[in-house]
Amino acid sequence: MRIPRLLACESGSSAVELGVIASVFLSMLLGIANFAMVLWTLSSLHYAAESAARYAAICAPSCNPAVTTFAVSRYFGQSLGSNNPFSYSATGCGQTVTASYNYPVSIPLIGSFTVPLSTSACSP
Repeated sequence: MRIPRLLACESGSSAVELGVIASVFLSMLLGIANFAMVLWTLSSLHYAAESAARYAAICAPSCNPAVTTFAVSRYFGQSLGSNNPFSYSATGCGQTVTASYNYPVSIPLIGSFTVPLSTSACSP
């Protein structure tokens, strides 16, 4: 007799709804923030590659090892650690600098994965 009365009671249902909606909303918000960070890192990689390609066009061919160091100095995104994602070649359209980086992403309730980012810039 008491159980049907408890099942009909609606007190506390707002707290349960808030808990469900808040977890989805916060996960979506963190996902959007992670996506923005990925785009910011890609933009930074591209800016550094463009700057290094222009630098290579000015001082070519004597500055081969300095081009990637210059690219790292122009990069302003997430810390790269000890690896250098930039490579330089003097083929194709002129001085080409490419960058490849695996960006680690962690989203609550979805998991962790990496997003491969790559860009290329050329200066004649």
